[in-house]
Amino acid sequence: MNIQISRTQDGTISYPLHSHKNYEIMYYTEGTGFLKTKAKEYPFVPGTIIIVPPNIEHGSVSLSGFKNTCICYDFGWVFDFKFPMILKDNEISEGKTLVEIIFYNRFASHDYLDSLCKTYATFLNTIMDDSDVTNSAIKEIIRKISISANDSEFNVSTVLNFSGYSKDYIRTVFKKRTGKTPTEFLTSVRIDNACHLIELYKNSLSLSEIAERSGFLDYSYFSKLFKRHVGETPIKYREKYL
Repeated sequence: MNIQISRTQDGTISYPLHSHKNYEIMYYTEGTGFLKTKAKEYPFVPGTIIIVPPNIEHGSVSLSGFKNTCICYDFGWVFDFKFPMILKDNEISEGKTLVEIIFYNRFASHDYLDSLCKTYATFLNTIMDDSDVTNSAIKEIIRKISISANDSEFNVSTVLNFSGYSKDYIRTVFKKRTGKTPTEFLTSVRIDNACHLIELYKNSLSLSEIAERSGFLDYSYFSKLFKRHVGETPIKYREKYL
């Protein structure tokens, strides 16, 4: 078992890019700045927790200096994602308390440290779904889907990639919160918009035009999805408003 526990010195402004074979959890206690990777930057403030998966080069930077405590350990039994994940400590700072306990017992027996790290990982797992940061990510995905749904070239995967979480994780949380996958949510927004356009324009627009304005280039596919969601074809639905 290999547990690496470290804390930045006072006045640290930057930490160079590096990587680990195991997950690394960083708890930021002072300063504001960014955790940088080759692909993206992740903002931090006091109370931010960033979990970095194995083999991802990363380093922190802050113009005014920062302080964090890092725990590198085999957390693979509880975490399973490919990109850094941002969390926010809860209101009573239990995460900070656990980090302090681990740091001040860093020279204790391996068995004791192992139990402390597992407790910390379990705590982080419990706040993942309830974190304000995760809620914000879900809300941002909903916003971007809602305003871009009519664009036939809009790609849900692009939005998920910029959420700060792995696509598999954020897709699972999204469905838990909304009852739909991001793709299903996009489809429902498009069909709802098509219903609105049919009610508004009636015969003034063809159903093919309505399909295109709702983000569908293939009318047959649109008609199939419309019937699945509404319970009747677009033609039948429009007849009620003529």
